[in-house]
Amino acid sequence: MSLLDVVTLDGPAGAGKSTVAREVARRLGYRYLDTGAMYRAVTLLALREGTAPDDEVGLERLLAGLSMEFRPDGHLWVNGEDLTREIRSREVTASVSEYASSHAVRLAMSRLQRAMGEGGRLVCEGRDMGSVVFPDARLRIYLDASPEIRARRRQKELEETGQTVDFEELLREIRERDTKDASREEAPLQRVEGQILLDTSTLSKEEVIDQITRLAQTAPDQAR
Repeated sequence: MSLLDVVTLDGPAGAGKSTVAREVARRLGYRYLDTGAMYRAVTLLALREGTAPDDEVGLERLLAGLSMEFRPDGHLWVNGEDLTREIRSREVTASVSEYASSHAVRLAMSRLQRAMGEGGRLVCEGRDMGSVVFPDARLRIYLDASPEIRARRRQKELEETGQTVDFEELLREIRERDTKDASREEAPLQRVEGQILLDTSTLSKEEVIDQITRLAQTAPDQAR
């Protein structure tokens, strides 16, 4: 199989995918694709319009003509609006897994993501990048960490945006999200053959970034 010059990072919420993927992309001189932000954006739009996650017709209508653009500063613009901050709200976090289970949503996002990666030199992160969207990526990583560690990371992330959150509530939400992501019919979160498992529970951000960067520099290069 011909390999794409793409590095994928999959894993559960709070495993550190976004921060790590962004820095790995910078070190490699690759583009960075935050696919989780894309699903969050669709979720936000659906919540605004009152479209339920099981309303496939309504979601198809919402997705028709959808415009998404990642600007050089990392901000995500959707239909001409900067949604970078709003998609990180707790309301969106609590609902994104349900909307991401929609066949219409996953099909539209997968097609868009695949198109973005065809040119190669891309680092992307999400739930099914290495299993569904880019099974032919030259390096596929599965990041994981304990629920407690991931809840602490999420708490810090929210507090940095000025939100006050309870750790136990966040931990419950993380565990519920894990269950939803792993049990959904459409592209469930799972580690597949060929993905390299990297548990980040006891590793610093720099250690994780260093390990993945080294792996990317030595991975099969048929795509280059």
